[in-house]
Amino acid sequence: MAKSKYDNYTKEQLIYKINQLEKQRYGLVWEDKEEAIAEQCEKELPVLVEDKRKEIVCETNAPTHFIFEGDNYHTLYTLNFTHKKEVDVIYIDPPYNTGKTDKNGRTDFKYNDRFIKLDDKFRHSSWLSFINKRLRLAKYLLKQTGIVAISIDDNEMCNLKLLCDKIFNENNHIATVPTIMNLKGNQDQFGFAGTHEYTLFYAKNKSAAKIGEFDIDEELEKEWLEDEIGLYKKGRALLADGEGKYRKERPPMYFPLLVKDDKAYLITKEEHSKIYDKESNTFDDNFIEELRKKYQKLGYEFVLPIDSQESSLRWIWGFDEKFQTHLNDVIISKRKNGFSFYKKQRPKLGDAPSKKPKTTFYKPEYSSGNGTNQLKRLGLENVFNNPKPIELIKDILFISGGKNALILDFFAGSGTTGQAVLELNKRDGGNRQFILCTNNENNICEEVTYSRIKKVVEGYADKKPIPANVKYFKTDFVPFVITDNNKRTLVSKSTELLCIAENTFAVIRQNKHKQDFAIFKNVKHQTAIIYDEDYIMDCCEELNKLKVKCKTVSYVFSYDHTYDEADFEDLEVPFTVKPIPEAILNVYRKISKLKKK
Repeated sequence: MAKSKYDNYTKEQLIYKINQLEKQRYGLVWEDKEEAIAEQCEKELPVLVEDKRKEIVCETNAPTHFIFEGDNYHTLYTLNFTHKKEVDVIYIDPPYNTGKTDKNGRTDFKYNDRFIKLDDKFRHSSWLSFINKRLRLAKYLLKQTGIVAISIDDNEMCNLKLLCDKIFNENNHIATVPTIMNLKGNQDQFGFAGTHEYTLFYAKNKSAAKIGEFDIDEELEKEWLEDEIGLYKKGRALLADGEGKYRKERPPMYFPLLVKDDKAYLITKEEHSKIYDKESNTFDDNFIEELRKKYQKLGYEFVLPIDSQESSLRWIWGFDEKFQTHLNDVIISKRKNGFSFYKKQRPKLGDAPSKKPKTTFYKPEYSSGNGTNQLKRLGLENVFNNPKPIELIKDILFISGGKNALILDFFAGSGTTGQAVLELNKRDGGNRQFILCTNNENNICEEVTYSRIKKVVEGYADKKPIPANVKYFKTDFVPFVITDNNKRTLVSKSTELLCIAENTFAVIRQNKHKQDFAIFKNVKHQTAIIYDEDYIMDCCEELNKLKVKCKTVSYVFSYDHTYDEADFEDLEVPFTVKPIPEAILNVYRKISKLKKK
């Protein structure tokens, strides 16, 4: 008998496997593929180090936006310390896992340093393993009111829906919205020309979450009315104008319309045939007058196509069997001198304005070609395939979060989400803040993501600057084997992590070698980082000298999770003390346990 892969399992591993199989009665099951990126966190802890050369400072009291360079699994790890339960909106546009290769043999999805191709038998399992780890970490970043929106196409939509049902709970599914990116349709697809992708919306807690409404011009909204068929607005007038508008130029299109009880009717076909004699090329106006008397006696208004100068014109429609059907779709407008008729214009896809978002997203601005052109205008050509258009992301963010939303995109790529946030803030005076995470493969983060944001802030082409504050961080690592020396190393490398967590970046006091203590602040509170417990008293004295009576969070080095409260009894400001690195390690331990579940 062939040797099974389970032959080398321990008893405990076999019991675990059986329990997993019994637990998975319904739902998504796949072969979980280990990932080197995730395994790295079992040996090393990710931290963040600022690249000060890329800092952009424009407005003192405006929010600070973040760009994180590194694998998004590692940045999500750090965000679970800095921003747990603080994110309002997560938008991501992950790899679609198409399996299609470019001329260099590359696909859109890479796992364990290997491009996943169409014929890979673990193609879907690899993708699910990849996205599952990241979504599970991301879930803990959301506020109770938070919303996650994910762009995807048919390659993984069904798998992603089931996975999100599992992670966020199917009761928190808000909508799966077809998003039309190519109204003409992709002619390369088999059978049907593909027009759309999907945007999946989930809530952290649907009962607490809210999907907002679009801003619609009230006058534009008033244009649209509704009848038993649906929405319509006033369209083209039935009375011809312009070249060829006179009855002599199109004789068959000259005839009366009858109006009664706000409805329009036709004369008979026989009556119509007597109005104009083709052989003599004449109109029988006497017969028309007889028709007028006949129908007026029957209670009808008798309306001929004439203008204000009593010139005989024609209608835009000819007299045929379809005309009566058309008349059911006509607006009759009574005026001082008679009646005007207008075609009811029914909305085409995306025409009718709606404050409440619809379950299909469509605007001409959502065209995938727009995303490419927007990058070209920024001087970033041929760097990304099918980047999302800004208007789509702006609309998703607008309905998903308020003006002060904290927005995370951990597949930031070309940086569209960042530009969308800045443009939304400019449009409505908001204070939204973005966190963009992307790796730097082929210098994407530096030369595309960061470059794009910098150009938007400083202005480009004919676009005016949108002032903003931006900080740029890179992931770094410290050993996870926690010796006393490694604890000090972790603390010395955690300054940026702690400043991000407290959102305090203005330096009040800092030692270059991070040997004693540092103090940072923002407009609301301050942060003290005490690298060596021997300097607690010195730090407290410095804080008292500042005479800033705002809330202070003091991170103090400790070999364990304790500290001596008596050391802070002379501090004259409201304060909270957190021992480090235990505050950081505790979060990372929880993530490590989560990964093993």
